[in-house]
Amino acid sequence: MGSRTKNSARNIIFSELSYAAILILQFANRSFFIRYLPGEYLSLNGLFSNILSFLSLAELGIGGAINFALYKPLKEQDTETLKSIMALYRRFYIFTGLTVLGSGCVLAPFLPHFIKEAPTHIGHMYLYFFLYLADSGISYLYAYKRSLIICDQKEYMVSIITSLFHIAIKLLQIVSLFLFRSYTVYLSLMIGASLLQNLMIAMLADKMYPFLKDKRKKKLSPEISKDIKKNAYALLFQKIGAVIVYATDNLIISRFVGFSSVGVYSNYTLVIQAVQTAAYRFFDSITASIGDFAAANGKREVEKILYRVLFINGWMFCFCSACLFCLLQPFIRLWAGEHYLLSDKTLVVIILNFYLEGMRATLVTFKRAIGLFWQTRYRPIFEGFLNLAVSIPLAVRFGVAGTLLGTIISTCCMSGLLEPYLLYRSYFKKGFWEFMLCHAKYAAIAFGASCLTMFGCSLVSMRPIAGFMVKAALCMIIPNLFMAFMFRKNENYIYLKKFVVQFLKKKIPGSYLCSRSTK
Repeated sequence: MGSRTKNSARNIIFSELSYAAILILQFANRSFFIRYLPGEYLSLNGLFSNILSFLSLAELGIGGAINFALYKPLKEQDTETLKSIMALYRRFYIFTGLTVLGSGCVLAPFLPHFIKEAPTHIGHMYLYFFLYLADSGISYLYAYKRSLIICDQKEYMVSIITSLFHIAIKLLQIVSLFLFRSYTVYLSLMIGASLLQNLMIAMLADKMYPFLKDKRKKKLSPEISKDIKKNAYALLFQKIGAVIVYATDNLIISRFVGFSSVGVYSNYTLVIQAVQTAAYRFFDSITASIGDFAAANGKREVEKILYRVLFINGWMFCFCSACLFCLLQPFIRLWAGEHYLLSDKTLVVIILNFYLEGMRATLVTFKRAIGLFWQTRYRPIFEGFLNLAVSIPLAVRFGVAGTLLGTIISTCCMSGLLEPYLLYRSYFKKGFWEFMLCHAKYAAIAFGASCLTMFGCSLVSMRPIAGFMVKAALCMIIPNLFMAFMFRKNENYIYLKKFVVQFLKKKIPGSYLCSRSTK
């Protein structure tokens, strides 16, 4: 128990601290990008990112299935099985990297068909695409060794290396933009950093797990091979659905709204994704510990942890949504300028989509931790095609806001209802309405906290920078006080409040998320 607790806390602390440093440099990097390169390059960034997300379908979901297969042999220190699984992992990811590179080369001639109007300031679009493609292909070379470290609950080690490289590359890219104003140099630095980072993580894995160098490997047992194939088949559908839902926004905007709109929207997505990533790092850091806990405890205890994590999930995204409602527009205005602003109506849709997507984090975490892939295999496909069917006509009619409305509709219809239903029916073997009622309660509190915070911020009338700082202070206070009042008798709130007090008194890193105690 102590090891699981210590690893979870250490992973969370290192993950969040490292990301805070990266985030500051990421915004500085984007500021120089906007200043020294034409705005169309920003649109190109967003478009290429979505295209490469589609190419990542070559991964076929096998990576996630193999990750799940690693938990048991790691716990049992079964090096023979680990060697066999990692050998399979290596062969598969080399194949995936080559497939991504090949698919990208085939797709390249069709790039103009993804753009509504041809960009006027971009002369080497194909060169830029191939540089992006090379960076994506390199990322698969040593991914299997990175996954072994993470599955062994030592993600903080990977976080240190990736953070140092992210910080270094962002600084070098800022210098290159200032000196050369070249997108080619900017992308080339990104490729070099990806290669060096993967090599260093591979060297760390070889040092931590000497058996990786052992060429003598047994054939995987039929039972493990069958489980990997079954889960990979299920994860393939989930990956296809996720790509269609979350990696088509820029493609739809570029093709049906306008190429320049991709650049404007990308600044909002940079902020939204920065907040999401910070939040999701918490969930990523506890996934392995939840998987370990679920393997050693009954479903009743696992459900207690589910509600505990859901409470943290609700508090996080209630607070973040309230802050974004009040601060996102002023921040874009101060940072990028008036010409990079979207309408307030579009802002509401962006943040609603952010909240609904964020509240899925608990279910996604538990689904990954307990290996619930097969039972939910078809849901993402239905969600993905529903999203496309709704988003395209809405994008034509309402622009950027319409694109996101399509995502919201598909998320509510499929993820909002079907995902928890499948988890409860397949794993807990009981009804899911209590869980949905809890979700609805958190949504109502999030709405109330956002309205109250927006009212408080609307009373602020000062110069832009001073006004932003005052609003930020109000956003830190109002939603948290409101939630503390609303949750004052909630068992999870009382439990976590006690944990925070104990943590501050003892100053010992730890987490009771996966303890045997009651809520």
